[in-house]
Amino acid sequence: MKKSMLKLTGFAFLCATTFIGCGSTPKQETKPDPVKKVEEAKEDEIDKVLVVDWTDRALGEVSAPTWLKNMRRGNSDTFKEQWSIAADRVVKISMATGKTEATAQALSRAGFAYTQAAELNQKVIGRVGQGLNDVGQLEALFVAASETKAEMTGLREETGFYQKVRTINADTKAKSEQYVYYTVYSMSKETWDALCKKYLMDLMGGADLETETQKKIGALFSEMKEDADKKDLKKQAEEEAAYKAQIARLEAERAKANADAAKANAETVKTAAKAKEMSAQEAQTKAAADEARDLSEFLL
Repeated sequence: MKKSMLKLTGFAFLCATTFIGCGSTPKQETKPDPVKKVEEAKEDEIDKVLVVDWTDRALGEVSAPTWLKNMRRGNSDTFKEQWSIAADRVVKISMATGKTEATAQALSRAGFAYTQAAELNQKVIGRVGQGLNDVGQLEALFVAASETKAEMTGLREETGFYQKVRTINADTKAKSEQYVYYTVYSMSKETWDALCKKYLMDLMGGADLETETQKKIGALFSEMKEDADKKDLKKQAEEEAAYKAQIARLEAERAKANADAAKANAETVKTAAKAKEMSAQEAQTKAAADEARDLSEFLL
């Protein structure tokens, strides 16, 4: 009996051990495929850019203050708060580079109207151009928007900020320095509205555009009046993407037209060469026939 009990106990222990062993075996999980890293440029392949001097550096000002970063992103709220600018005024920034601080500052001031024209140009092409399928129409709009001036009046220069930037070329290790100057202006909302209106009216009146296009440009006025400060970064990104897409499409259409023209010219040249070759063969055949005729006449 004891032997039977011992056998039963041993069997039970064996079963329990087997059960526990099976239960404790870790579950084999399928490991996810390793995420492929985006290939990055090697450090020695990238130009090193350093800001070595800037406005009010001696007073503890940083090389890229928050207000400047935000304004470069299209939001002037921080600047208005720090400079006590009325919330209803429109604030714009112009940037230029030069060999000296004075040169960069002069170019920044002189180029402000161009900067604003470029911004308005981008709005028109990015928004109106999306609905244009005819390359000639799009090109006419692009040329007109690019050439239309932005006449700046009623501006108040609020401040300026410079950075002295040193660039070390990754390949040659050569160093170069230049100044970047930022000029900040403010204007009343009425001034901005007048600027948008004049730009759009000049654009519609100064180019041979289709009526449909003119209507689309005219419809932008109310939207551009309310879009002085680009607080919506997503909208800004979409606008820039649409602008780039339209320019890329225009360039692709031009490239195709040039390629087609080159192909047509090549075919013309090929046809002309073939015709010339045939003419030469015909002349050779005629000469041979004339020679044979002369010979036959001589023999006869």
